[in-house]
Amino acid sequence: MFEPFYSSPNDTIFTIRNVQAKFGEGVSSEVGYEARRLGIKKALIVTDKNINENTKIPSKIKEYLEEAGVKAEIFDGTHIEPIDTEVIKAIEFAKGKDYDGFIAVGGGSSIDTAKMINLYVTYPTPDFKDYIAPPTGGGKPVPGPLKPLICIPTTAGTGSENTPVAIVDLVKEKLKVGISHPYLLPSFALLDPVLTISLPPYYTASTGIDALMHCIECYTAIPYYARPRPASPDKRPVYIGSNPVSDIFVEKAIELIGKYLRKAYYNPYDIEARRNMLLAAHLGGAFGNAGVHISHALAYPIAGRRHDLPHGITVAITGPAMLEFLEPIVPERLARIAQLLGEKIEGLKIREAAALAKEALIKLMKDLNLPSGISEFGFEEKDIRELSEGAILQQRLLAVSPRPVTINDISEIYKKSLHNW
Repeated sequence: MFEPFYSSPNDTIFTIRNVQAKFGEGVSSEVGYEARRLGIKKALIVTDKNINENTKIPSKIKEYLEEAGVKAEIFDGTHIEPIDTEVIKAIEFAKGKDYDGFIAVGGGSSIDTAKMINLYVTYPTPDFKDYIAPPTGGGKPVPGPLKPLICIPTTAGTGSENTPVAIVDLVKEKLKVGISHPYLLPSFALLDPVLTISLPPYYTASTGIDALMHCIECYTAIPYYARPRPASPDKRPVYIGSNPVSDIFVEKAIELIGKYLRKAYYNPYDIEARRNMLLAAHLGGAFGNAGVHISHALAYPIAGRRHDLPHGITVAITGPAMLEFLEPIVPERLARIAQLLGEKIEGLKIREAAALAKEALIKLMKDLNLPSGISEFGFEEKDIRELSEGAILQQRLLAVSPRPVTINDISEIYKKSLHNW
């Protein structure tokens, strides 16, 4: 155990880790300048077929890079949700091609795929699961710094451009898992609201609700000081719990989402709404420090069986039942969430105000025409045990919950989430 000047059995330290970013309409045109500043001479643009074939965004990014003297190639093999078989193909594509930097263009799937290409090409490993968190993977730490990665999100949701985490579905295990390490934090982000205008309403809703769930789980995470002090600084987890800085970021993000997500959903060309949703998603990336917990853990087994479902929807679907489960533990935080989402809490008792967080989330989900429960995904009560056994493996996430979670608790949340309304 290392001995600081001030000694305590609990951790007294929290991390403030944010990617350097530029924000504003048209800022993606500066990608060439930023790539050269980072020393990139040959870049791989990582995107998906939908964006590459139906928009001019990747080709325009390539043009900006080449105008700045940076060679660039486009890889558009990113899956709608990263799955290990497709990520391995992407890694094989990039091997031996001397890329000295990467440009992620798209949603969280493209950004996470770019992170994993960067990791596995820079530090190859014989087994893809070596870097994945235990108990599913080996939990091998990232050996050292990675090559520069510039992120250009085209969705307002994941905040992956601001986190040191990459998520991937394991096909055989039917499980979504994560790779977490400070070296995975991107080098730079260019946040251009104009690039989100082409996002269809369904994906505007799914990514926007993902951003909200990041904020809710981050805000209700176990406080950083309620963790035991690590044996050494390198043993401190990436997800360290809620803290004063993450609280400031996500409170503002929740307020913006409550005000602008419906507007962006119903009018894709409302640039004010697009701008504020992109800002909210980026601020919500504070979860990369504080962490997410129950709903994300329960989403992973769902996604492991339904690779076609957008991540945000699989997370939000258990959100109402999760809030009900947390209500006795963090009622003040839930009351504040309700208030930030537009609920009137003045004059209410704290538990009454806290209960409005669940109601506010359900109202938003209804307005976005999201599924009413996991039964709409084809799951029945007989599937709950298998889902619960997958979710309880997500200890990296469940450890962040402010209330200890048993497999029976998880089963009850799934059961209530069969039909949220």
